[in-house]
Amino acid sequence: MKRRTMMIHTFKKSSYKLSAAAVLLIVALGAIFLSMASDDGKSAELGTTDQAASPNRELSPAYDNTFSWFSSLDRALDFPKYDFKVPDYLPEGYQLENITYSINFSNADRTDLIDVATIRFVANFGTDREQTIEMIASKGQGNLLEHNQLWGANYPYHNAKETPKYRQKAVMIGNTEGTLFTDKRTLKKKPETSKSFYWQDDSVWYAINYFNEHLSQEDLTKMVQSFVFPQQVKHIRYDGDGNSFVLYNEKDLLAAKNILGLKVRIPTKLSKLNLDYSILLKADDQNTDYGFRQVKDTMLTVYSPTRDSSMYGVSNYLSLYQSKEPLFDASKLSFTRKLEIDGVEISAYEDQKHIYVIPDKKRKWPIYLWKQDDVYYTAVFSGMDQEQEDNLKEIISAPLR
Repeated sequence: MKRRTMMIHTFKKSSYKLSAAAVLLIVALGAIFLSMASDDGKSAELGTTDQAASPNRELSPAYDNTFSWFSSLDRALDFPKYDFKVPDYLPEGYQLENITYSINFSNADRTDLIDVATIRFVANFGTDREQTIEMIASKGQGNLLEHNQLWGANYPYHNAKETPKYRQKAVMIGNTEGTLFTDKRTLKKKPETSKSFYWQDDSVWYAINYFNEHLSQEDLTKMVQSFVFPQQVKHIRYDGDGNSFVLYNEKDLLAAKNILGLKVRIPTKLSKLNLDYSILLKADDQNTDYGFRQVKDTMLTVYSPTRDSSMYGVSNYLSLYQSKEPLFDASKLSFTRKLEIDGVEISAYEDQKHIYVIPDKKRKWPIYLWKQDDVYYTAVFSGMDQEQEDNLKEIISAPLR
């Protein structure tokens, strides 16, 4: 999962930075997938629909029932979880960043499993003044404190004798009774004090994670008092308009094609490569942090070697981009050769000046550019020196969708 997640941060950044959200996402993925055992023992109390009844993930099998992310609340609600409330008030300047679903547990028998829905809001995205607020809803046998999901509480789960580096206090926020956790660590890179307000409503536990410099007591109270079910929201936009989004199935594919204005090729399997995920990258995306900021809307599809392949490895993958206009400026690349596959002329390059890719002494990052059926294709191979032409041939011969 580190490879799959870090993939989107491979290409060089311009003025954008790796946000706290992206770092937390990587950490969360690592915790989720490293602790994952079998699928047995999932708590019936969670109310999670069986996989067979859930929307399929044909176009992004890497995102399964253990982790999914969405650009809009409506799309997230298409993937059934338990019912939970969301805030209908945000401080000025904040907007939706993303929604994620995950499961967390630390015991092999999953006795402390919790099903978690997380909504992140961002202000001043991509600047030095970026601010985030996180809302969490959870249900299950465990709790957010012990799973280190509360910003204001660094829970010492590795050593029970360790003194907790947080302060907790029972408080009333408006008419809601809960616990306020405050981080009291002194060795921190940032001066902000992280806090978490944690409370229960019916069978669902909620938390608001924030930095005290980013959220006033008045705004915290307004947020807590505004929680309603998604169908009752009136004052906040949860539509994710302009954001990049994952393609899970045909519904997302149709939305992506309408944005791109073209049909795409997404073979579900290539020569010794499996499809990991597909993402529609919006050029004007203001909420999602990607290392490579393309100038046009594009479809990104990522493939990785099968486990029985000699190419298998966490750093080996193929990134395929499809767009209406060229994505890379070929004049900034170093031309290596031309090849023709099934009547399609392909130009191969290397990025010796590191305009688009990060320098790496262990790999060359070959880049292939071609145009086919009025679509511009960019294929970037990472760590796979074998069978590149076979994979290109399969892409070229794949049907348009």
